Amino acid sequence: MAQKILVIDDSPAAARLTESMIAQHFPGCDVLTASRGSDGFERITLAGPDLVLLNDTLPDMDAEGVLARLSADPHSAHTPVVLMIEPSKAADLNGHHANLKRVLPKPVSPEALLDAVTAVLGSKPSSRRVLPSRGGVVFSGHTGFIPLRQALAMAQSDRLTGVLRFQLGRHPIELWMNGGKFLFATTRNFNLYCSGSPAILSATNLGMILEGQVNQQVTACPLFLYLAARNGFPHEDVASITRDHGQRLFSHLFTAGRVTFEFEEMSELPDYVRNFPGATEDPDNWILGALRHVKMEQIPPAQRPDPNGSPAYTRRGYELVQKLRLNEVEVRFAGAINGTDALQAIASKLGIPLLDALLIVFRFQSLEIIDFWNAGVLSLPGAA
Repeated sequence: MAQKILVIDDSPAAARLTESMIAQHFPGCDVLTASRGSDGFERITLAGPDLVLLNDTLPDMDAEGVLARLSADPHSAHTPVVLMIEPSKAADLNGHHANLKRVLPKPVSPEALLDAVTAVLGSKPSSRRVLPSRGGVVFSGHTGFIPLRQALAMAQSDRLTGVLRFQLGRHPIELWMNGGKFLFATTRNFNLYCSGSPAILSATNLGMILEGQVNQQVTACPLFLYLAARNGFPHEDVASITRDHGQRLFSHLFTAGRVTFEFEEMSELPDYVRNFPGATEDPDNWILGALRHVKMEQIPPAQRPDPNGSPAYTRRGYELVQKLRLNEVEVRFAGAINGTDALQAIASKLGIPLLDALLIVFRFQSLEIIDFWNAGVLSLPGAA
């Protein structure tokens, strides 16, 4: 499995610099961040990192308190820690905690941090699992701490086989994977899965549809796979239809608020999953396909972009957008982002409807490609 590094630092800028350094020198590592000690403990429980990079100044506790709690918890007692600390305090902690592997006096140079991470990870096996593999929950968490795209990236990078379940209402949304490849998403909530599907089912026998509905409510087998197995679905590309409906289903997660999830690894997949062709997409392209199904009326008011706001690329946003399979409008929009023009001006210049521009902003924000500054923020005194 990919190694995981948790950065606990109250400075967003410092955390991003650290993440950038790790991404450059340790490709394939999963990087989590937390700005408070309490947040860090929860992420350690959820993700089981291989290394913690700890800043000594946090808003809720000092380094001594964090190290003491890590040492006292069996789940984290053996997790190595690299501490970044003021030089005057370094002697007070060095050697006092078994899991404190390096103490780096501030200001910490990139070279010193890189050497410390290399020394710890270079002597460690790849990421351990708290729960047994080949039949069990590999990781779990919620989207308040681990974004959807990171959960998918963890499952793909570790080439997992099984199901990633997102709890949405009474019935979870289940994303099936085989060897790290995305198969399809489904649910036992038949009405949610098949909303908007009357046209594609118009030539199908009603009795068979009802049978498939009951079966999906019991087994979560997508209706289209059930019908195709019984020669009751007159469409050639059943896999494409099933995949597209799964991405439309998955799109509901982006507007659902905080959602809990878990990945259950399996040595054998259910019959209706086993022979389904895996997609070659990476997590970001798979998520982009799902985000294209989000409609403005689904987006809560607090998440809707301000038409008078301005999009700007994040630190890695321009690099990320180059790897996406964008449609023609998205390509033009990505090329028009300059960090200063308001969204309405961009839409007008490109000749695209404002609604389309708003939805592209929502997609790009969800993929962490852009930051979006609302007009109220841009008008504050002293704002750039």
